[in-house]
Amino acid sequence: MKNKPAGNKGSSLVLFVGRLFLGGIFAYAGFSKLMEPVENFRGIIAQYEVIPYMFVPVIALVFPWLELMFGIFLIIGYLPRISALALAIFSMIFLIVLSSSKVLLGSVPIACGCFGENGIHLTVRQVFLLDFIDMILGIKLAQSPSLILSLHEWLKKPLSAG
Repeated sequence: MKNKPAGNKGSSLVLFVGRLFLGGIFAYAGFSKLMEPVENFRGIIAQYEVIPYMFVPVIALVFPWLELMFGIFLIIGYLPRISALALAIFSMIFLIVLSSSKVLLGSVPIACGCFGENGIHLTVRQVFLLDFIDMILGIKLAQSPSLILSLHEWLKKPLSAG
């Protein structure tokens, strides 16, 4: 008989909710940006003045797709550890960009651009806190050996003979 740690079911539920939260944020962020002209996101990235401009057009084209893809993957639980790690890295990158820019200090009035121009609007400090929480949550999910109600766990189950 295997002994399960106390609170295992509760922590599994917390990780499930965290998975939906993190995946939902990134899926929404990517989708919001994809529903707008790419120039909108390109302009926002350029305003941070942290990334060399020659990389900005490629980032503006690719990043929303990656956010959407890994966000959906995490929600459905497909490659959940890889998806969570990717989203944790994205959050860490966002934190570095915010910390490296004049925006965090309030010297440049700017919208973060996280959810496009027509999506949710947060202050830069709110975004910083959200990205920090997302990074920690992504790391925790990436370290989890199994995640309940995930496509990954379902695909691992052997087919029953019958």
